[in-house]
Amino acid sequence: MEKKKLEITGVLFAGGESKRMGQNKAFLEIGGKPLLERNLEVLDSICSEVLISCREPEQYSGYGYQAVADQIKGKGPMGGLYSVLPVAKYDYVFVAACDMPFLNSEAIAYIYERIEDYKLVLPYVRDRLHPLHAFYHKKVLKVVEKRIKEDKLRLFDIADECRHKIVNISEEMEGSMLKEMIEESFLNVNTPQEWELILQKIQ
Repeated sequence: MEKKKLEITGVLFAGGESKRMGQNKAFLEIGGKPLLERNLEVLDSICSEVLISCREPEQYSGYGYQAVADQIKGKGPMGGLYSVLPVAKYDYVFVAACDMPFLNSEAIAYIYERIEDYKLVLPYVRDRLHPLHAFYHKKVLKVVEKRIKEDKLRLFDIADECRHKIVNISEEMEGSMLKEMIEESFLNVNTPQEWELILQKIQ
């Protein structure tokens, strides 16, 4: 029996410049499959709608999902969020970076279950917040627009101006058999050296 999808929009952020990696991280491959494709499948398994946030939609046109171009260039993930929130069909938008090789639906569902009526739900894992593995309500768009005008582009600063919740996953899941798998969902890769470690880990 197919698992019922959540009424949320999943957004894969594929707009990073990947300067430290030296190539577009979205197209790094695990088992012959690009990270982009793998993570779109993860989002599609749990989200009723899936979008791709990017600078150049033409690069991502062949994957079967709407690619949303940045409306304001050079604003990083904040600019991506500004562009996708008006397009999203559902009130809650889950965003994920494309460079997460262990993204999984269990971690997404875990955070979703703690949304209540917060406008931003930020996970805290391994001593840091993860604004690119988090839920945003469409109502934060005004805050996002304000932050862009002020050129204040750190995503987690949106919490200063909206009702938010921080989910301390490492603490909440202490002792759970699922803890390691959930925490792994938040790992991302930035350099060729980190990528080599990831590949060694899954071999």
